[in-house]
Amino acid sequence: MDFNPRDFQARVNSDLVGKFVNIASRAAGFISAHFAGEIRIGNGLEALIEESRALALRVADSYESRDSSRALREIMSFADTINQQFDAAQPWVAAKDPARRAELQHVCSRALYGFKVLSVLLTPILPRVGKAVARELFGLERCFVWDDHAIPPARVAPYQHLMTRVEPRQLDALFATDEDPRTMTQSNPPVTPPAAPTGAASTAASGNPAPSISIDDFAKIDLRVARIAGAEQVEGADKLLRLTLDVGPLGIRQVFAGIKSAYDPAVLIGRMTVVVANLAPRKMKFGISEGMVLAASGEGPGIFLLTPDIGAEAGMKVK
Repeated sequence: MDFNPRDFQARVNSDLVGKFVNIASRAAGFISAHFAGEIRIGNGLEALIEESRALALRVADSYESRDSSRALREIMSFADTINQQFDAAQPWVAAKDPARRAELQHVCSRALYGFKVLSVLLTPILPRVGKAVARELFGLERCFVWDDHAIPPARVAPYQHLMTRVEPRQLDALFATDEDPRTMTQSNPPVTPPAAPTGAASTAASGNPAPSISIDDFAKIDLRVARIAGAEQVEGADKLLRLTLDVGPLGIRQVFAGIKSAYDPAVLIGRMTVVVANLAPRKMKFGISEGMVLAASGEGPGIFLLTPDIGAEAGMKVK
């Protein structure tokens, strides 16, 4: 089999964590905090059920024909639609207005029904995740069966951790070998240390620590969790990608990041990262950059975006 570890990492982090799990972590938080876990979809329920049935038929046909790639494309396309509708509705804004409580509940409930549909369709290839979603998030006393895609959930429990991102060092450790690759043992695999970061931190790693700063200096930096809502190539730029960042209550920001060599824009959309939110806007020939995303690099190749843990939401402060 032609297995590409970095592509596997990108697919897990972007699709399963950044798109799939991210729906539950965001929508369930609002429903738990504002509506004691009660799901109420409102108008349009029958249309949602019919849409889920049509999707389930297409995915089932792909599974039956052993075309798992096509099945996953269908599933992830549906996840994209849910995320786009959720972002367009801006529930974090509705949550601040008591007059929009019903709207907030409907938006988040629709997203959670979509998440249940996704979970059912992914259960054949992610059985442990499907079991956790069925029992722990939606309170079933059994695992999902296929027809559950057409049954909207009535309640949701507070979100609990479902899946972690794959880190490069995990893959390095998995595929590291001694002189003969056949001598590697499961009990004591070699571990590749993480690459040293760049900038001031890299001087510390090389034995030349950066000058000390006070806690007051650090407090001046407003670090926020941001969701990458859009990513695209910048015409005429060798190193830059144009990122559209959702920073929750701080709104939408445009940031130019020098990560073109490390990331395909398509795998970044939906991913969570950290941005310096109070960096003075910088005028560039390609446009205005309204912040800076944080990334790590070392003496070797590779640039690695910093990513918060599951559960972090756009706009949260990094403390």
